[in-house]
Amino acid sequence: MKRALVLFNQALRWHDNLLLSDQADFDQLIAVVVLDPAEYLTEQYGIRRASTQRLQAQLKLLLDWQQQWQQKLQVMHLRIGDTTTSLQQLAQHYQAHCLIAAEPTAPEQYQQLQNTGLSLRLYDINSLLQHQLRPDLASLPKSFSAFRKQREPDLVVQPPQQVQLSGQFYADAGQALDSHSADFISRYHNPTAALLNEAAALERLSKFIWQQRAVVHYKHSRDALDGDWNTSLWCFYLANGSLSPCYAWQQVVDFEQQQMANESTYWIRFELLWREYFRWQMRQHGSAWFSKNAFRPPLDFSAPVPDKRFELWCKGQTGLPFVDANIRMLLHTGWMSNRGRQNVASYLIFELQQDWRLGAAFFEQHLLDYDCASNWCNWAYIAGVGNSGARQFNQIKQALTHDPHGEFVRRWLPEKTTAGALVHWPEAKVQQQEFWLPYLKQLKSNT
Repeated sequence: MKRALVLFNQALRWHDNLLLSDQADFDQLIAVVVLDPAEYLTEQYGIRRASTQRLQAQLKLLLDWQQQWQQKLQVMHLRIGDTTTSLQQLAQHYQAHCLIAAEPTAPEQYQQLQNTGLSLRLYDINSLLQHQLRPDLASLPKSFSAFRKQREPDLVVQPPQQVQLSGQFYADAGQALDSHSADFISRYHNPTAALLNEAAALERLSKFIWQQRAVVHYKHSRDALDGDWNTSLWCFYLANGSLSPCYAWQQVVDFEQQQMANESTYWIRFELLWREYFRWQMRQHGSAWFSKNAFRPPLDFSAPVPDKRFELWCKGQTGLPFVDANIRMLLHTGWMSNRGRQNVASYLIFELQQDWRLGAAFFEQHLLDYDCASNWCNWAYIAGVGNSGARQFNQIKQALTHDPHGEFVRRWLPEKTTAGALVHWPEAKVQQQEFWLPYLKQLKSNT
């Protein structure tokens, strides 16, 4: 009897998922998901890797996935523990010698799979460029612009696959949950946590494209700091594998062909391509991304040393209202707009002169849409390390542009009661930057 484990981490969906398909060279398949506490409860640079909010959301998602299998009269093993050890124990129990999984981008997760000693069969189901479209890492362009131009104008991506649940899945129902995992669930499960599952993903996708037609104004609304339909919010679902990027891409293309195509419909595909580029960048350079200068030699993995300025930034107490409001929103909701992320990152790196890796670790802790490649590569991009030039933002100018009446700041900083744009005025403890001065004068002139 030939058996294989099928690991559904980052593959929590029924659509476009080759992990569900028949495997001709096996008699039985054993479905499993693993939540590794080390990826949530340990620390890096003195920062816990996940907030309770992010841990609870991930746990609820895995429990929901297990329940979906139960509804199909199938068994999904849920293990909470060291990824490598958990998979080895299940493989020994079922006498399986192969592990089938979604190909990860995070070096840590790839190493965990290799350490099992099992034969690996990896499907890259979360990339746009799969199979024969897979880029050659050795010749991967050094900039996104070059990568995009190499692929356009006739960009072809992997079409989503119609896959039926294989009849090969088999398991002992008594092995679905062990006592250690049950104990962990009893400590951390929160029924009110956000449920970022496939059903929510497909509903959001459909409404954004077809009902609200928000895809038509995406290029112009995506820089908004909040709002229900200004941005897609697909990031939540792409990050955990409950939404296929190929399916999302195809839906946009279908809209362009059936309804209309404009710069906004193009731009959302442009953003998906950015995500794609970072995935291949992470695979190309691996753990070198966590060096102080990313993969630029010499590699320096020494831990950054934060100071009081970083602590205040983490609390949303820097005294610069536009930055603080965005941080408070993140702490409360587990999300921040792309425009907000760029501004708070720039302020931490350039004005507060902190190591960019501290900010990346803080985002890893709090973002419900945390994705290793997108998070760490975007921070490196702002910092100007790796193959990027530094990108410093003017927070006063940005505040006037994206929160001209101060409504966003007052929403997240209720202690700020100043009317109009003047709410953006920095507190006395903030060191004002020379390049802010023209925009500070503009603030004064508006009073």
